[in-house]
Order: sequence, then C-alpha cells, then structure tokens
Amino acid sequence: MSTDRKPQALPPESARRSARRIALIVAGVIGAILLGTALTVLVESFRALNVEAGGPCGMSRREWHGPCPRGTAWMRPVSAIAVFVSFVAVVFGVFRVGSLRLGCLGTVLLIPVGILPGLAVFHRSHGRTLTPLWHAPPDRPITAEGLGGWVSGTTVVRARFDRLVGYDVATGVHRWTYPVPGGDLLCAMSRAAAGDVGLIGHGAGAQPCSRVTAIDLDTGRALWERRVPADSSSSAINADVLAATDGTAAVRTSGLLLGLRLRDGALIWQDRAADSCRFATVAASGDQVLTTVSCPGALPEIRAVDAGTGRTRWHTEAPIQDVLADVRPLSADPAVVLIRNSGKWGFGFVASFDESGRPQATIPVEDGELLDVSDRAFRAAPARGLVVQDGLLVTAAYVPGGPYRLVAYGLADGRLRWSAKTGYVAAIQAEPGRVHILNNSFWAPGLWTVSLRDGRLTFVAALRTRRSFNGAALYSAGGRYIVVAERAVTPGSSPISAFRAPPG
Repeated sequence: MSTDRKPQALPPESARRSARRIALIVAGVIGAILLGTALTVLVESFRALNVEAGGPCGMSRREWHGPCPRGTAWMRPVSAIAVFVSFVAVVFGVFRVGSLRLGCLGTVLLIPVGILPGLAVFHRSHGRTLTPLWHAPPDRPITAEGLGGWVSGTTVVRARFDRLVGYDVATGVHRWTYPVPGGDLLCAMSRAAAGDVGLIGHGAGAQPCSRVTAIDLDTGRALWERRVPADSSSSAINADVLAATDGTAAVRTSGLLLGLRLRDGALIWQDRAADSCRFATVAASGDQVLTTVSCPGALPEIRAVDAGTGRTRWHTEAPIQDVLADVRPLSADPAVVLIRNSGKWGFGFVASFDESGRPQATIPVEDGELLDVSDRAFRAAPARGLVVQDGLLVTAAYVPGGPYRLVAYGLADGRLRWSAKTGYVAAIQAEPGRVHILNNSFWAPGLWTVSLRDGRLTFVAALRTRRSFNGAALYSAGGRYIVVAERAVTPGSSPISAFRAPPG
C-alpha cells in the first residue's frame, strides 16, 4: 500500500487570504522605502524654504513674500501626499507580518533605504546651489541706503551717504573705509570705475554738490579732490554727472564739460555750453565721452567727444519732435541713448548711432510690451536691468500682469533677434558672449546664463541663502558672483554677498 501523499491545495478562500497578506506585506515594504524617500524630500524642501526664503514664499493674503526655492513649489505638496499614502501602506503591512515587533523593526530598517533616493529627487529638482563664500556685516544703522557700488580688480565697494567701504572679493576681508570728507554728503558717483579708480561727488547738506574726489579702489585713498562749478542749490543726489574711462574723468556741470586726468585730476580739456544751454548728462566708455546738451526751445543735442583730447567727434539732434524730452545715455561707445518723451508725445524709445553720429535704429520702449530700461536701485550709480553688448540691447520685457522675458534687439537695425522666457530678472551682468541674470521669479529662482548668440538659457545654480535680492547689482569676478544690495534691512540680510558656482 503506497504511503505517498499528494499535496493538498488550499481552499480558495485561504489562498486568497494568503495572497492578500503577501501583497500587503510587499506594499508595506515598498511603502516604508517610499516613506523614507518622501520624508527626505519634504524635510529638504522645508529646509530650503527656511534657508533660501527665510520662511514664507510666494503669495499669501495678497502679499508677495518672494520666490519659493527652485523645485519646492511642487515637491512640498507631492511629498506631503506621498508621506500620507506610504504611511498608510506601512501600517497595513506591519499588521500583516504576524508579529508587531518584527513589522516595526523591519519598517525602521527599511525607511533609511529611501533617504538616498529622496536626496536624489530633491537635488534633481532643486538643481545645483551656489556656495556662500562670505557676507559683509550689516550696516549701522541697518536702514542706511546704498547709493552705488563698484567691483574693480580684487575689491568690491559699496557706497552710502557718508562713506565708501571696500572688501576683498575672494575673502570678504574688510580692506578700507573712506569717510566722505568734511562731513559732506555723497551726492554723485561714476556708474563704473576705470583703472581701479572711482569718482564721487559730495557737498555739505545745504550746499551745492561741488566737490569731486577720485578714490584709489585698491587702497581706499583719495588721489585728488577738485572743486567744480556748482549747478544746483543743494547736494541732491544725481546720476550721470560723473564718468570714468581709461585715463580720463569726465565731469558735467551745468555749463561746462570737463576732462580731467584720472590719476591726478589735472585739467586736460573743457567744453563750454552755449549761452542759456546746459549739459544734461554724461557717460564714458572706451575712448569716448557721450553727453547731452539742452537748450530752451530747441531739440536736445547728443554729442560724442574724444575722451583724451575733448575734440567733438560728432553731434546731432535727438531724432524726435519733442523739445521737452529727456535724453539719457545707456552706452557711450557704442552710442546708445534712452529718449523719454513728454506726455503729449507718448512713450519713449531707445536710439542707437553709428561712429559718425548717424541714427541707426529706434527701439520702442512700449510696443505691446514694456522694456525694462529704467534705472533700478542705487540713486547715485544706478543699476540697470539691461546691457549693451555685442551689438545688442539686451533687456527684460513684460506685458503688465503677464510673464517676463529677456529680449535682444540689434543696434544696427532695431530688429528683435531673440527672446527667452526668464521670469522677473532681479539683476543682470554682461560677460563676453553671454549675460548672467539673477532670477527672482516664482518658478525658476537662481542664477542663469543667457547666450547672446541665440538666447539659450542655462541654469547655473540656486542661491541657498535667505538674503533678498530685490534692488541689487550683480558682478562676476574670478569665478565668484558678487551681489551688492541697495538695502539690507531684513533679518540675516547683508549689504554684500559673495558666492561660488559648483564645479561642472
């Protein structure tokens, strides 16, 4: 008689219960790993929110708190939902193991498995981060307004009403402080430094802004000081009255345009305005000084002058019909000006000129969308949301209530060459062949580069700092990015911050 027994099949109901138990255990295992992943993404997202935005971000109660850290707009809600779903799966899995102690132990061991995938998800969405190198200490008082800044060589400088302070670009070490002499108030600055020399104008509070001083930005010493004819009754802050270029300081007064030797202040040349006319603005770059001349009842004149000799290279009337228009230089070489018409003539435009002074192109400031060509922040040496580079005018553009773009127009023909969707551009800085933009938009905050050839956007890195960059100027120097803030009044903010991009 055979003693072999055939395996008996489980009843259908028992087989289903066994399969369901195994499925729940597997779901619990996957849920535990997913829980670790979701918790990691959630924690990292809130850590980025605290570090980069200082807590709140986006819009709440009709108040704009600034952009959310890159990627966290979707990572926070998705990871929170994933935490809930995976936790439920873990609970069901634990109770189907057969031993509560064994199920809990397995969960504890499996959750850390999800940490590395969670970090990978976060870093993939958030992107690389700029490494903070140093932050300048807060102003005292913290309400003090920055009036301008320069980066020259290895020194970054920020000016306020009573002093200029220089820091080492690489280390943030305080190099020097230059108090505005005689208790005067700073009332003018050159937009840029040249040959490690920056120009400031200053005067007593109730007196004209009638003194010009050249500062050696390497040492913080005054190279020279010169009194110039005053053209105002007080030391009100003005832009585009001083300009520095290679070897020459151009100084605009109401009736005189002076060319001074940059290192010692010696008079090289001077140009006097005709009776009842006045010089309105001055800019300089390369070997050219560009100025505008205003006369009663006449169209504004644009004049290009040789920076070394003072010889007039060309002069021409502004290409408008409005004698009350405001003409302000955007670039001296090439010659590009912003013309703002008075009310009855509508909006203004940007005009470019060739080397002989012939108008080349006009680019409307408002033609369906607004070009962001105005000065922003820093009243003495204003930062701009535009650059003139490689034969292009590159600036932010937007439709009121709509998205922001970065656009490039050809200076030779005024044609739109390219446009890139960027969001709000907090600061822009040019380098050969490209521009850097500090993006303060909701979806894509951080540092980007834009190719001047075709407008292609490349993400560089996010800024893992809670500093605010509204009202800021951006510079790059030696692989470092320097942000100079107009104001630094929020907790943890700094008047100057330096960052380094990650390798690769």
